[in-house]
Amino acid sequence: MIRASVKTKSSSTVVVADAAFGAPPRPQGLRRSWRRRVRQVAAAALAVTFVACAAAPPAGAQQRWRFSDVPRVVVVGDVHGAYSALVELLQATDLVDSNLEWTGGTTHLVSLGDLIDRGPDSRKVLDLLMKLQSAAQARGGQVHVVLGNHELMNLIGDWRYVTPADFAAFAADETPEMRAEAFSAFRAEHQEGAADDAAVRASFDATYPPGYFARAAAFAPTGRYGAWLLDRPAVIVIDGTAYVHGGLPPMVAATTLDALNIRTQHDIAHYLQLRAELAKAGVLPAETMAHDYAAAATALKTATDLKPAIEEFLRLADAPELGVDGPLWYRGSVYCRPIVEQPKLTAALTALGADRVVVGHTPTENRRVDSLYDGKLIMLDTGMLADYYKGHPAALVIDPDATYVQYLAAVQHESIEPDPRLEAYGLTRAALLDALEHGDTTIDGPRKGSSAWPLTIAAGTRQIKAVFYPSRRDDAANRELAASALDEALGTELVPPTVARTLDGTTGAVQLRYADGLSESERLERGVGFPGTCPIGPQVDLMHFFDVLTLNRGRTADNVLYHHGLARLSVFDFADAFGTERRLPTGFDPGTLELPPALRKNLASLDAAELEELLGRWLGKSQILGLLARRDELLHGTRR
Repeated sequence: MIRASVKTKSSSTVVVADAAFGAPPRPQGLRRSWRRRVRQVAAAALAVTFVACAAAPPAGAQQRWRFSDVPRVVVVGDVHGAYSALVELLQATDLVDSNLEWTGGTTHLVSLGDLIDRGPDSRKVLDLLMKLQSAAQARGGQVHVVLGNHELMNLIGDWRYVTPADFAAFAADETPEMRAEAFSAFRAEHQEGAADDAAVRASFDATYPPGYFARAAAFAPTGRYGAWLLDRPAVIVIDGTAYVHGGLPPMVAATTLDALNIRTQHDIAHYLQLRAELAKAGVLPAETMAHDYAAAATALKTATDLKPAIEEFLRLADAPELGVDGPLWYRGSVYCRPIVEQPKLTAALTALGADRVVVGHTPTENRRVDSLYDGKLIMLDTGMLADYYKGHPAALVIDPDATYVQYLAAVQHESIEPDPRLEAYGLTRAALLDALEHGDTTIDGPRKGSSAWPLTIAAGTRQIKAVFYPSRRDDAANRELAASALDEALGTELVPPTVARTLDGTTGAVQLRYADGLSESERLERGVGFPGTCPIGPQVDLMHFFDVLTLNRGRTADNVLYHHGLARLSVFDFADAFGTERRLPTGFDPGTLELPPALRKNLASLDAAELEELLGRWLGKSQILGLLARRDELLHGTRR
């Protein structure tokens, strides 16, 4: 989806009891619009901006996107206009000298995209890399730039993250006549009701700062930067390592490296070509790309001869390889459950003929280069634009003898560490478990007759919300602890961190509550939709699997919890779980579930002795045998 830069909320229905989860909403674009007179003036002034470009890359433009026997690779993440930091990194890794001339010899420099936006010096960053691309090639090296989502956004006119300094960098290229004519039209359109001419001028300059029109021309398909960006790939592979901005979504496993890059380039170019044609026909505004999708959708209702072009334009606006599930935007491997994501990553790497992937796009929590999936995914966005991200500019260096990270700090070389995933409240799961077990606790509500006591637990300066299940005859605390232990053993990550603890002389279980948690019933009541970062469907399948395995009959819309911006699903309340029945619930068809390979392996590995050791503190022998029997039926009946 080209219109993937802004997400809208949706009231898509999710009924937990019936597993009728709605699909995540499709993101939509959000930009400004001008009236017809301003369109006419700006269109004349910027005729070069939307000259039609070819529907597909020229025959000679299909570059090599796979490289082997490269002696040295240096990789930089999201620069975002941080020109000075980029130069320092290139010098620290011996790629350029003090005059910014290429000294890297046969080294390959890889940029993971997002060179622009947010920072002040996007133009200088682009100019430097374009210069080095030619210089490196002349000396046996290479400079590769893969497309980032911000390059795509700028190509299609989404300029929400362009800074005043970035616009100002183009002001000298903008003729006084161009701005004067555009202002004249703007004033004619907005003079009515205005206090004075100065107020109109201030409004015009605020909306279209100096450099706006020249920048638009430069990022047009035939402009200096637009033409260069249209020739960039989405993914490259060097000696078994893939490089991509966002990530490797499932679609990568269904195609080839060449096909993915060609299709990505073609779809952007064709979209811009159709946009130019529709602007020339008056269907879309010529000088701005605001609200294109809505305008095209409206025009489709009355279009005649233009209907095929509009339909194709709308199709390209929803092209999957350009949307949140495409390689320029995808964050699933970073944000979502490893047990669900790992098979997708493995399949994508296999299709690419790669052993690992290096990604940007998602800043690491600790602003250091981290790895996931036993080193198969390296996260390189450490927040190079330090003033904005409070980060640490870094480059990944792959030498024949070592792979290390070059930081601009007192410690120059560091190894890549596993990503310290933060579960909640800025703490890792291990730190949270320690706080739940040992932290100073305040009981926030009534205790007598309550099935769960609300708690606040102090962890340094952090205030953690939790609940306490007191041990009673209903065994709720023991079953919550058993569910948590089983969840950890299977790797499903469904149950919030839970520990055994005694409070005020009462034994029981303390369980985390997420600060941004929203129950399914609350979500439905508020009409809130899902962001699409982590698909809900596979998480619901995991929940149904876990409830069937534990024979939990108490699942309701009140004990299904979404958190991490509604991207993650958790479940609690197992008071009515762990029955002794050895058969699956009547009417349940295990063939409706597909278990991830890792989950199937973990499930199969559990035997009676291991389950006794794992759960025997909280469950009886008949409960464990019932769970084992249901496990066997699930393994036999679920899809592989």
